[in-house]
Amino acid sequence: MATRPGYNSAQLAIELDGKVAGPVQSLQMPAYRLEPVVAPIGPDRRPALGNNTHIEPMQAEFEPLQAQALLDWALSLPEHRPAELAGAALVLDQNGKLQRRVEWREGLLTELRLPMLDATSKQRFGIGISWQPGSVVYAKPDGSARLPASPRGKGPTLANFRVSGLPFDASFITRVGLPTVTSKIVEDGFGSFRPPRPSYKRIDLGELTLEFSARSRDAVLAWVQKIIDDGRILEEEYLDIVIDLLDAAMKKVLLSLRLSGCGLLAYEEARLESMADQAATVTLRLSISELQLKLGS
Repeated sequence: MATRPGYNSAQLAIELDGKVAGPVQSLQMPAYRLEPVVAPIGPDRRPALGNNTHIEPMQAEFEPLQAQALLDWALSLPEHRPAELAGAALVLDQNGKLQRRVEWREGLLTELRLPMLDATSKQRFGIGISWQPGSVVYAKPDGSARLPASPRGKGPTLANFRVSGLPFDASFITRVGLPTVTSKIVEDGFGSFRPPRPSYKRIDLGELTLEFSARSRDAVLAWVQKIIDDGRILEEEYLDIVIDLLDAAMKKVLLSLRLSGCGLLAYEEARLESMADQAATVTLRLSISELQLKLGS
């Protein structure tokens, strides 16, 4: 007989180094991946079965104005100061009573995901992170947890943005694809008496994409062609771009992103269809040398 799943409304939060870092909108608990190992042994060559177990990364999504301690950990990745932290994923009921507590040790950030800004979107600005736990403990839930007080006012939406720092008019940008920052983690050995320990090998800041309406095509294309004609990107042609997330009145800066040393990677035009009612757009893809995010102006 099939069983219907229960649906319980819950609050989700992350704890870092023993302190609640803030609420999260979504949470992916750790998963396990087993790789079978078959080793023939003995004179009869009968196989011995075993497995290598890997813990899959945990994930969470949060609003930066509601979880500043979590934001600081997330920004340690693009700022090249990643910290290995212990923590816990918390599931609470509406009264703050702890329902589940999943602890991890030696958490290493593997990804910081920034959203797509879209002039037509009504969604709130959220940040996604992934981290690799070194070990996991399913602790017995006990007591309650107090979440930090939410700041007054609403956080930024994906539609209220302003871009500056381009060498041409940026008023006709329709979408901004913010970067996804990733890290490569390797296991360093310390001799035969100590197990390998994971550590950061490389951090990749990703790409920035800017989509323009057809009104900006000629200006964007002129800038691209100048770089192509030169045959190389000169130092002065790298851009320092600032992206501000604004309040509903489009006046107050709620969050600001500064992307420095942005160099042209690609210019693309949307595919056109005969007799089709479609918006013609052009897109720039840019590399990033430095990423900074701060709350407020």
